[in-house]
Amino acid sequence: MRRTLPSMNSLVCFEAVYRLGSVTQAAEELNMTQSAVSRRILSMESQLGLPLFRRERKRLFIEPAAERYGQDMSQILSEIEASTSRFITHNQSMGLLTVAVPPTFGSRWLVPKLNGFISTHHGLDLNLVSKIKPFNFDNEDIDIAIHFGMNDWSGAKLDYLMAEHVIPVCAPTLIEDKTPDSIDAILDFPLVHHTTRPKLWNTWSEHFGLAPNRIKSGPRFEHYALVIQAAVNGIGFALIPDFLVRKEILRGDLVVPVGARMKCEEAYYFACPNKLRGDKRVAAFSEWVKRECTKAE
Repeated sequence: MRRTLPSMNSLVCFEAVYRLGSVTQAAEELNMTQSAVSRRILSMESQLGLPLFRRERKRLFIEPAAERYGQDMSQILSEIEASTSRFITHNQSMGLLTVAVPPTFGSRWLVPKLNGFISTHHGLDLNLVSKIKPFNFDNEDIDIAIHFGMNDWSGAKLDYLMAEHVIPVCAPTLIEDKTPDSIDAILDFPLVHHTTRPKLWNTWSEHFGLAPNRIKSGPRFEHYALVIQAAVNGIGFALIPDFLVRKEILRGDLVVPVGARMKCEEAYYFACPNKLRGDKRVAAFSEWVKRECTKAE
């Protein structure tokens, strides 16, 4: 150590006494005893060969020559503290992770669970964007995606998350005059359709051995959130993934008059472009969402 450079502990004690004007207050701030702080100041004065404070009637007064030294130490220590905080924050931060999700899946299933992830992954900021269909990761400012569809995405690795099961639901008012007593009877009612899955009612009908030509046309909505709301408002029967309408069913806004649950050929997958495989942000989110999906199945 250079002979003219006091120890950091001594400098910290000097700056605190200079700033607060009191050994007692400095000791409280630094969680030290008054005698320990006083010894540090005396040690500095001995090393520097100059007095820092003038002692009069148990009070300390900064020496005129030490006034500038105190100002410099306050600025330097503040800069060191700020720099240290930036270093710690930078190394704790995992950065921003942009995740594309199907709109209703995101709002009704993912977001309500996110606090569990956020509370255990400080420093990782999530940015959720809505996407319905696969896209080119190279052309989008998106890191990863939750994909619903077949196990096929060019330029990305897909990991299975969970299956989807759809059920026919409707508002109680729709069937108050005549409750369907069979799967076949559901097709006598108005049907609500999902724009991006126009053949879902046909697939469901074939699954249960019903004639596809009985499928009625009806209003179409792009997002499941709109399909669900249409069903709640009594517009018609809708085929909805069961995990998306649990609250409506529990509240009685929607009913399932006939058990006709169908497992879809498509499923939910975690999509990651090859360039981000091994990224710590991606790994953290992937592990969490896979655990949550395992619980849901």
